[in-house]
Amino acid sequence: MSQSESQPNVIELARTGDATAIATVLSAALGFPAQAVKVDWHGGHLNIRLISEQFADDSDKSQWMATVQQQMRWLDVNSVSLIKLYAYRPQQPAPVWGDVIDLTAGYSAFARTPDQMDTLLLSANTVDRFLVCGLGSLGQYCVLNLKRFAMGKAEIHVTAIDRVEPDEWEVQDLPNLLAAAPIIGDCRDDAVLLRGNIQQCRTVLIVTSNESVNVETAIAARRLNPTVRIIMRSSRHNLNQLLKQQLGDFVAFEPTELPAPAFALAGLQEGMLGVFNVGDYRFQVVEHTVLPRDRFDGFSAVSLHKRTYRLLSYAPAHSTEHLKRAFYQWKTDTKLQVGDRIAYVEMVGRSTDEAQPEDVPRWQQLWQGVKSTVGRGWQHNWRQFGQWLQAQRIRQVIAIGLGVALLLWAGGTLLLKSTLDLSWQLALSTAFILLLGGYGDVFGGLDPIDVPGWVQFLCGLISLASIASVLGVLGLITDNLLSSRFEFFKRRPTIPKQNHIVVVGFGRIGQRVAALLRELKQPIVVITERPEAAPLLPKVPVVMGDVITALPKVNLATAKSVIVLTDDQMLNLEVALMARSAAQQLNRSIDLVIRTYDQRFRDNLNTFLPDAKALAAYELAAEAFAGAAFGENILGLFRLNDQTILVTEYQITEGDTLIHKSLFQIAYGYGVIPIFHQRANQATEEHMESLLPTDERQLYEGDRLVVLSSINGLRRIEHGELVPPRRWRLNAQKPLNPTFLYYCGNDLARISGCGLEEARAFMNRLPGTIELWMYDYQAHQLVQELSRKLPMWWELVE
Repeated sequence: MSQSESQPNVIELARTGDATAIATVLSAALGFPAQAVKVDWHGGHLNIRLISEQFADDSDKSQWMATVQQQMRWLDVNSVSLIKLYAYRPQQPAPVWGDVIDLTAGYSAFARTPDQMDTLLLSANTVDRFLVCGLGSLGQYCVLNLKRFAMGKAEIHVTAIDRVEPDEWEVQDLPNLLAAAPIIGDCRDDAVLLRGNIQQCRTVLIVTSNESVNVETAIAARRLNPTVRIIMRSSRHNLNQLLKQQLGDFVAFEPTELPAPAFALAGLQEGMLGVFNVGDYRFQVVEHTVLPRDRFDGFSAVSLHKRTYRLLSYAPAHSTEHLKRAFYQWKTDTKLQVGDRIAYVEMVGRSTDEAQPEDVPRWQQLWQGVKSTVGRGWQHNWRQFGQWLQAQRIRQVIAIGLGVALLLWAGGTLLLKSTLDLSWQLALSTAFILLLGGYGDVFGGLDPIDVPGWVQFLCGLISLASIASVLGVLGLITDNLLSSRFEFFKRRPTIPKQNHIVVVGFGRIGQRVAALLRELKQPIVVITERPEAAPLLPKVPVVMGDVITALPKVNLATAKSVIVLTDDQMLNLEVALMARSAAQQLNRSIDLVIRTYDQRFRDNLNTFLPDAKALAAYELAAEAFAGAAFGENILGLFRLNDQTILVTEYQITEGDTLIHKSLFQIAYGYGVIPIFHQRANQATEEHMESLLPTDERQLYEGDRLVVLSSINGLRRIEHGELVPPRRWRLNAQKPLNPTFLYYCGNDLARISGCGLEEARAFMNRLPGTIELWMYDYQAHQLVQELSRKLPMWWELVE
């Protein structure tokens, strides 16, 4: 039969949803080999897998989507209404990207009137509306990351408010990302918020640079919409906790704190990528090059899926950057070889405070203690004050001395007022002079005065007593402060000679970076123009003064890395170039970490200095703000393979996309790494808390789950877009010991997810064959469990 005669038959079969015919038509249209297009039905949807080396990332997704949409236009929507499209690279079980094609809502639009299309879109009810207050650097990046959550027919509408329209946009083409032109006005005004459709918004992100404005806007937003989720920019941790109690669905972040670990760890040469806490547990992410005969040499990728650590990323030796594979994008039988680059997460112990009490001067501890009591009741404060006095003997001595001084002042005032008929003002000031040892100032000179002798005697006693109390107390306070100062200067170490980290800029993010590096026991030196910041880290060498003139003092040429964090992009670039030039004079390299603000400048800098790491603090923080806008609790972030990984906490509730799913589905279907699972019901047989939990655990309402995920993973969870598993055929024979059948049935149901009755029925009719939909890691674990008890083999059904 000629091609002209057979092609209409293929089209006709494809029109009705025949998977083989659809694959044939698509492979011809895309120019792919027949085996590179996989089409099957799963869960009521048509799944299309495209396999090609051309898929490097999701940057060209829209182009491929448009091509497939064009080829799908002839499908009968009564047979096929929803298509899930996934792009794979060869030999990788996880897709590079995926999306949904809804034929009823979009790609058959040519057959519908505009009114019919509007009705379809309205009935879909898939529009999420967000309001961003403040279009500075952080606000613009928040808009960009919110739009990244759009998937398939789900729409993201973002409206923005700012007091004035920015002269230029740091995020390119940002106005086109907004649902309408920015609203110019004060976001604290009810009328302006109503213009931004606050009543229809799912979340409002309040990210202006004025924290007072942010708080007022949050209160107004809650008043206008009692159910809206509020994400606010704020550095006042105590106030944030109080506002959360009053406002309900409320989260506050300090944008300079979130990316600080990314800056700090970027300056380490020895592979530390991330450090974060989950409750009382400390986790770290480590990058490692496989060495001969180390603990990873010769092991398969699946063997690194353990209870103590998990493989996050794998790059074969001599591979280019775009071949780095993360989050299960490798086959289970992949063998690690010498020179391969891997990254893994592991639990390293209990978390500790960033700064030990003895590292902070005593006067600062006192001031922090006073600030922590603000806003509490007087009874609580009085109890706290009593405990604080009893903590140290010197505090009790000072309190007694001040109390005696007050009594002497009051007694002297009454004595002078009653005997010399002075005014209250004059009596108070004269008594105060006596307290300071000013007896001679009041009664001095040789001229006789008309004051009774007994009054002069009592006033002399007041002066003598004050010397032992008031002046003694002042001496103790002065001595305490001076001793703290001299102790500070005495303990401050010298500037390291080599292999140290230079931190330039000591603002909020600089302080966090320096504290984290010191916690990791890294030798560091800080350059700052702010003398008042020096006492914050007394065990860190600090060079104060102009940044450029201070650079020669910190042994720049022999440093391991330089982290430049000032507020001036040009100054940051200048410091980086000076550091690079100084190192080149000694024929050595130096790691450069540069803080930027502008997206275009960051991209140009990465091209100009390819070995440097240019990071935009607000860009990193905005991904956490965007993730939190969808209801997630962001615990931290780090950088892996040039993308931001968010440490995200989920509280499982009825109706969300995670409930009643196994960790097999969550990990491999959504492309995330579960690292912590906590049961809500302590009566369950499983442990209440599980670190790096096993994949067969199921999630129920009230459970708590913490995962590592890119923003794309959060997007898939938000929309419930599971990557479909693959179809596996298991062939099994009867075991030598029939008692194994019962346990094998339990293992089959537990790991594969099929029903227990179905699993036991299959075991009872062995030898036999069963086909199951499983992910690669899931199928591998099932075979590992069953092959210990009965003869079997498995194969992938294409």
